[in-house]
Amino acid sequence: MKLFGLIALILLGFWGADAQVNTALRDELLAMEKVDQDARSKCTGATADEQKKCIVEIAEKIDTPHTRRLEQIVASHGFPSRSIVGDEGQRAFMILLQHVTSESLREKLVEPVTRAFERKELDPQGYANFIDRHRLRTGRLQLYGSGWEFKDGKMVLSPTEDLKNLEARRKAIGLPPMSEAVKMMKEIYKLEVVIPNP
Repeated sequence: MKLFGLIALILLGFWGADAQVNTALRDELLAMEKVDQDARSKCTGATADEQKKCIVEIAEKIDTPHTRRLEQIVASHGFPSRSIVGDEGQRAFMILLQHVTSESLREKLVEPVTRAFERKELDPQGYANFIDRHRLRTGRLQLYGSGWEFKDGKMVLSPTEDLKNLEARRKAIGLPPMSEAVKMMKEIYKLEVVIPNP
């Protein structure tokens, strides 16, 4: 009976955790992510200039209204952690957060995102994307090599701190080698991908 009682408590704990997830908010974030990713997928495969123009249009038509909505969500719920929106909802939020047009929103979320990563509630790529984007947008060098930019018809690694030790920093937080990142960028953008010499 003790074993059965323990199993019942564990199961009730799982059901209770699921019951706390705000499914309406999770579904809204997933819908926003779909709009975001569908629009961006239409930009790829063209010349660098055409892709850049496409991204600028998306920033105006999609990212700006999405930013306003994410600001409202954070004001009402705080950082949408797994306990609030589940794994899928949090992943969608982190993808949307990469594209916000307000740096003040990212600034508010530096500590909660860092804590979520330290608690292993956030994957290394989501964390690196957030930290690198925030640093680049505030005039600093990125740390993990997740940021890229269109330059001279190519996809070029954004300015990165201490390039010689980039691989070690990536490995330390659980990211794959840059060779995998380069391969992925080539597949997505169909452009030459360049990492400047240290």
